[in-house]
Formats: sequence, structure tokens, C-alpha cells
Amino acid sequence: MCGSRARSRSRGARSTPNPTTDVSGGAAASVVVFGDVIDDVIVTPVGDIRPDTDTMASIERRAGGSAANAAAWFAHLGRPTHFFGRVGADDVERHSGLLARSGVVPHLRGELSTPTGTIVVVLQPDRTRSMLTERGANALTGPGDVDRSLFAPGGHLHFTGYSVFAADAGSRAGAREGAGADAGAGPGSRGDASAGSPGAAFAGLIAEARAAGMSVSVNPGSAGFIADHGAESLLAATAGSTILIPNLDEGRALTGHDEPAGILNALLEHAEVVALTLGRGGVLAASRQHGPVAVPAVLVDPVDTTGAGDAFSAGFVTSLLDSGHAIGPDLDTATLAAACRSGVACAARAIRQVGARPPAPEH
Repeated sequence: MCGSRARSRSRGARSTPNPTTDVSGGAAASVVVFGDVIDDVIVTPVGDIRPDTDTMASIERRAGGSAANAAAWFAHLGRPTHFFGRVGADDVERHSGLLARSGVVPHLRGELSTPTGTIVVVLQPDRTRSMLTERGANALTGPGDVDRSLFAPGGHLHFTGYSVFAADAGSRAGAREGAGADAGAGPGSRGDASAGSPGAAFAGLIAEARAAGMSVSVNPGSAGFIADHGAESLLAATAGSTILIPNLDEGRALTGHDEPAGILNALLEHAEVVALTLGRGGVLAASRQHGPVAVPAVLVDPVDTTGAGDAFSAGFVTSLLDSGHAIGPDLDTATLAAACRSGVACAARAIRQVGARPPAPEH
């Protein structure tokens, strides 16, 4: 199920997560998320868009960003959740408040010279979407923003490929600027995980989390960006991650395989658990020891598909964390299937509303 867990708050108190209990009866360890926080501008035209003249439309503004959305869903599901990201300096208070309303503990840095990231989401009559993206301050977010003091056994780290792509783009731009002075650019300019490269920082963060006894999940984020930056750079930067959660297009871009079974097998060489989402076809998931399991989607009439993958990620991972088997050989087929059902339930709930985050809990 994808219902929020009750949180006890006194009136006027700061909105923070209410820790759940893990399977051993103790307080659940934190989920740590870092990455994009975005202002979504959601445009629903009334009919086809007409060039060079006016087209009537409904326009809504919502807080978004793949990583921030996932953090909100993790908190909605009862997990103590911390989020690290960057916004324009004038937006720190606003976005911190919105995350706190969702139960997330926000850790936002304000940038004086770079605006908050913005995405214009145009919803088509068939409910597909086109996205126009200005990354803004998100381009500066990276592993160095994460407070390692939150790393603890049983905890979880989650991030998306968008942050990796931004770091890789910065590395490539730097390499181009330095090409005139040094024609022999080093391996870091290719966005791989060589020492000193942006990818190495992400792989290093994963290694630190795993050494602390945490699991790590990655949502690749964008098939288009994988094509732009190369599958190798993303796979190198996410080496050592526990759980990989691509959709079908991302899986194809990462592996070169077309069929879901081939994609799943190829990605299991990279991560211990893979959940391949298939839209209305549901999800195919496996670990290196068990599966695959296929779970159908919860078919609903979609309102806005933005954030469905983020909701699925949180539902799938939270179920694994609640089972106590997110890491290790005890993750069996039944546990995988239950995690898939939780993920598709959350995705179905997400697409029945406008906006990518769950509704804020009532006070």
C-alpha cells in the first residue's frame, strides 16, 4: 500500500519525520537523498498548440525535482528522510518549508548567482509530456553536499542520474576550456570514474555509504541524458550501488538491449537488485539470487505522469527497507514481489494528481 503513516505533531510544531520502527523494534535509520529540487511549471493546453498566436492553457506551479520528489515520497511512507540540494538564495526558505511540510528534513544551500532550477512540463491531450529544463543551481549539487554523519547501519542513500549528468557536463565544459592549453586531456574529461573525475566522487560516496552498512538506490533519470553523456559514465559513477531503478527507455540506453529480460540480466551485473519499470506494463524485478518477478501496473486514468518514477522508487525501496532485506541473500522472490506491489501502488497514486509529490499530511 502507499498510504502515509501517521505522524504525531503538536499544532505549530516544525514539520519533521516521525521515525518508524525497523523489523528489530528500534528506530528506523534515515533515508538520505540528494539531488534536484525544481520549480515545475505544468502547462495543460486546451487543444493543440497553435504557432505564432495564443493557445489557452491551464498553468500550475508546483515544487518538483526528481530527487526532492522521491524524498517527499519516502517521508510520506514514514521513513525519516533528509534531503540535500541547492536553490537560488531567495528560494531557500520557500523550498525548505515545502519539503518540511512533506515531512522531509531539508538541508538546502542558497546560490547567490544561480537561480533555482525550473522545468516547464507541457501535458499533451494523450497525457504524454514534454519537458523544457533549466537546471539552475542543481548543476552545482554533488556528493560533497551530503552530511556523512547521517550514515548509519540500516540506513539508505538515494540519488538520481541527473546529478551525475550535471557533474559530467561541467567536467566536459572544463575540459573544452582547457583544451587549448593542454591537448591531451585526462580521463576525467570523459566523465568516467577515474580518480579526480566527477564520477569518482559519486562512486566514492556510494562506497562510504556501503561501508557504513547502508543500501544505495539510483534512479538513472533520463534516457535522453544517457544518450547525451554516455551509459559508461553513469554506470561508472554508480558502481557499487545496491538497487538500480530504470524505466524501459533508460534500461535500453544503458545496456543496448531491447527486451526487458535482456536489460534486467545486463544491469544485474552492475547492481545487486534491479527493478525495471514498464509503464502500463508494470515492473520486472530481480536480484542476483532470486527472480525475476513480474508485477502488473495498477491501471488508473492518469492526470499527470510527472513523478511516477520517483514515487515508484520510494515505494519499492521502502518496502525492502521495512522487510529488513534490502541488502544480502535473504532478499527472496516474495520480498521482491511485495516491493514491486508497493512501488506500483505509489506510482498509481502519484499519477492521479497534478504535481509530482504526495499531498502534505494534515495537521
